Amino acid sequence: MSRHTRSFVWLLALTLDACIRVSIVPGVANAEAEPTRVVYADTVRVWASKVRSRLADLATSASIVSPEQIRQGTARSMHDVLAQVPGMHVLDLSGSGTGGAVEARGFAAQGTTSSMLVLIDGVPLNDPESGRVDWNALSPSHVERVELLRGPSSFLYGSSTLAGLVNIVTAAPRERTSAWGEFSGGSFERRSAAGGAGWSAPRARGALEGSLSDEEGARDNSSARLLSGHGMFATTLTPSWELTARVQGSRADRRVAGPLPAPAWKNDPDTSASPDDRRKESIAHGNVELTGRLNPQLTLTVLTGGILRQLDAFETIIPVGGLGRTSRTRAAHGELRAHWLPVAGAAPSVLAGVETRIARLKSRYAESDPDRDPILGAGDVDRSVGGAYLVLERASECGLGVAAGARVDWTRSSVDDPTDNAPRSANDDQRAVSPSVAFSWASPGQANAWLSYAGAFKTPELEQLYDSRPYDLGFGPIRISNSALQPQRDDHWELGARKRVGRTWVDGAAYYARSRNELGFDYENFRISNIARSRHAGFEAQIALARLGGLSGSASYAYTRATFEGGDFDGKQINTVPKHLAFLRASFEHRAKGSVSLELQNVSGQWIDEANTLALPDYTLVHIGMRQSAGPIEIFGSIRNLGNRRFAPVGYVTLNEVGEPLPLYFPGVGRAFSVGVRVGRMR
Repeated sequence: MSRHTRSFVWLLALTLDACIRVSIVPGVANAEAEPTRVVYADTVRVWASKVRSRLADLATSASIVSPEQIRQGTARSMHDVLAQVPGMHVLDLSGSGTGGAVEARGFAAQGTTSSMLVLIDGVPLNDPESGRVDWNALSPSHVERVELLRGPSSFLYGSSTLAGLVNIVTAAPRERTSAWGEFSGGSFERRSAAGGAGWSAPRARGALEGSLSDEEGARDNSSARLLSGHGMFATTLTPSWELTARVQGSRADRRVAGPLPAPAWKNDPDTSASPDDRRKESIAHGNVELTGRLNPQLTLTVLTGGILRQLDAFETIIPVGGLGRTSRTRAAHGELRAHWLPVAGAAPSVLAGVETRIARLKSRYAESDPDRDPILGAGDVDRSVGGAYLVLERASECGLGVAAGARVDWTRSSVDDPTDNAPRSANDDQRAVSPSVAFSWASPGQANAWLSYAGAFKTPELEQLYDSRPYDLGFGPIRISNSALQPQRDDHWELGARKRVGRTWVDGAAYYARSRNELGFDYENFRISNIARSRHAGFEAQIALARLGGLSGSASYAYTRATFEGGDFDGKQINTVPKHLAFLRASFEHRAKGSVSLELQNVSGQWIDEANTLALPDYTLVHIGMRQSAGPIEIFGSIRNLGNRRFAPVGYVTLNEVGEPLPLYFPGVGRAFSVGVRVGRMR
């Protein structure tokens, strides 16, 4: 934090101190008082902040995608659900709609890594090797709601939260027994089935869900077969203590068509020759959480878990051909946190915790099959991460509040190449401090406003540091990974407000961020580097209308100005970052227990090169969805991209065989329909 920022913080804190007494936080709000129920966004409880919070009180940009929005929408996977949230740039790189990625606020990586942390019921879903997320790991039908804290959350979660935090909350059984099942089919020979069951008793509850889908994809070489499952069991050990166990597993067998040059990506994206990548990936997550009250004011949580991941793939390396690859990852994590909420008086509430993670990666490259062919590249990588955080908060009866927190993280990574006799190399200890401070004003149940500062960072992913794939451009093999990478560091400022107007909930926020040691690709040296500084400024707004006479809806808009700072591209928009994102949803729920929804999605102002000479065409997509209930049976259907718009959500520039720039584009999926039937409900 700069000297000027510290002076501003202390001056404002002294001004507020006279009327401070109880507590409200950015992400850690008083959970006791319940306002009059008006719209969903006003009353929902948020768990993404590590403690129970009320959305209407959060001193940060936040969004909730409600059960009604998920059921009435047209989303086929979880990343599609996020398109309605302001500032969420939803991509797909697969040609089948199954290779989703989500980016926000100008922190873009064309889906190769993620600057967004994704949780399922509070448990991280990001891949320990690359940071990517498989958005197909959970069926939307098993999701209760999606919580998003937009902007950085490093002061609570550490690395990879530059763009935001997503917490997917699964549906829990609320009756003694419940079950559901659904079957659907549609374009591109898509077939899917999903189902779940749950039970609830006075001292225990549990749920189990699974899904299976198979499709040929919108393009040649874009088939996907996906299997996933999720289970939860919770039991009350004593009146004060509860134990919860969760498991999550998925297996994906994909063919990924890859990008195309112009004009093939637009004129003939379905059948034009393109790279044929093949990926078989299995991931299993498990965790156990113990939560209890040591006394009426103090809550203690202990969490432990692990991840197993196996990847077998053939990956195209433009322009040098293809390589077979195997990757095996094992990771474990643990966390201990305490939350103290004072009864009254001037004492602040306190959230404190420590956590640790360890990961082991074994990666091999060969011409085709690393189990049979000579090894061309290999790496055995170890990483250990530790973190400790503290958040203090106080608020006043006059509606003014202040919260301050910080987290300290340290990371150590090392790699061994078993194909040579070189000594093991280590990436020096990397440390980061993530401070946060926020000032807020709240009128209970009516409106609130906030001003905040947060420091954030992103540690380089293991594949960015140690990826052993060899590139041969005619002068010997080189590697694009870089073990000397340093964490990307950011400072974020935000000013926002939210207000209830009758049956409508409105919120908006303006933000400004500066990044140092930006992680990106350096074409001059053909490797990943800390290439530059950047600035991110923008505005996000959304409006939600509660059901009125059967009609409900929402609209969101985001303006993002993300530019390079210094260097040859000073002032240019960061490539693949749209300047404008807009989404509109209107739903009509009629008396015959059915609904019809219309969605419009617009993306514009996007470039694929740093010099801003190659623009991606702007596009608007139209989606229609419907559902009709008859007792326990519900029929549903959707048409996505109704106008069959030819579009590319993302692209990049590489080099051709003679070293010249080669622009490539990922074609989006054209018109696609699906119909299905659902029986029963978990919610």
